[in-house]
Amino acid sequence: MTLVSVIIPTHNRPALLHEAVASVSNQTHQEWEVVVVDDGSQPPVNAELLRRDFGSRVRVIRNEQPMKQPYARDQGVQAAAGNIVVHLDDDDLLAPNALEEGLVILESDPSIELVYLGVKGFGGRASHFNESQRQAMQSVLRQAKGHEIQAGVVLFDSELFGTLLSSVPMAFQRSIEYRAAWNRVSALRRRVYMHDPNVADAEQAMRRLQPPLRESEWAIYAAACCKTAMFMAPVYLQRCETQGYFSVASQRERAVLSGIDIKEHLFAASKEMAEFMPWADEIRKSLASAYFNQSYFNFHNGRRLAAYKSLINALKMRPTASYLRFGLRMMLPRGKTPE
Repeated sequence: MTLVSVIIPTHNRPALLHEAVASVSNQTHQEWEVVVVDDGSQPPVNAELLRRDFGSRVRVIRNEQPMKQPYARDQGVQAAAGNIVVHLDDDDLLAPNALEEGLVILESDPSIELVYLGVKGFGGRASHFNESQRQAMQSVLRQAKGHEIQAGVVLFDSELFGTLLSSVPMAFQRSIEYRAAWNRVSALRRRVYMHDPNVADAEQAMRRLQPPLRESEWAIYAAACCKTAMFMAPVYLQRCETQGYFSVASQRERAVLSGIDIKEHLFAASKEMAEFMPWADEIRKSLASAYFNQSYFNFHNGRRLAAYKSLINALKMRPTASYLRFGLRMMLPRGKTPE
């Protein structure tokens, strides 16, 4: 049987980590290992307790200081023994058939390198999460023009990259893939950031991948360089308790800034790197939209000067009538709209 390495970065959540590891131990596919990356937990993760409860297939590596999730995930992959990897957040769970179903798809077609896993929320906020994800998935599947290769399995082509520039539903951030595919995607991201004059080397590039929403960025890069499919059934279980992410203004602003940073680096890469040149126009439009989102956010938070600056950036990228109308709206007193 094929060994699957499940990577679980964790920080100060021992009880939830125990539940996450338990969900791996209950898999119908029994050839697995768990690599827990203890990212500076205080006290440290109790490796002996995990091994007592789940056996020697659970290994723990530790960072004395937190390195953040993207860095810890990559550490876990490099320490893994399996050629197929799955990333599991320490507060989430895998349905019992998650590994088995993902493996069947990967091994049924040698061209498929990565399989996205359907997601379902659980917990107090699950209803809102599941409905928003349902709508987002409908939109992405329609635009990406994937085709069903078997019941509940959708295969994607190059249309997916441009679609994910606009929106990355959670299911596209949860996947099972060959370790070689993970390494290739991660190396491509580092190459893009190393074109930044403020980044000296690969290690520094990796540290740039720490702000919020970087899971969505990895999915975009994967669509650029991997053949991907999706198992539509919800086998990745997402905890929805305290993650009211977009209900907090400061978090929304961080998301907007992160989106701009992601698109700016892709835009620069589209001028120099062959991997992104086919999507240069789509990336430019996406960056314009990111600037416009920043302008809209600033305007509705009383920052008119900042809103004007962001809008100018959007217009430089893509001078559209809708952007110009919004500029006119900003010139009017609150509550007024242009004729």
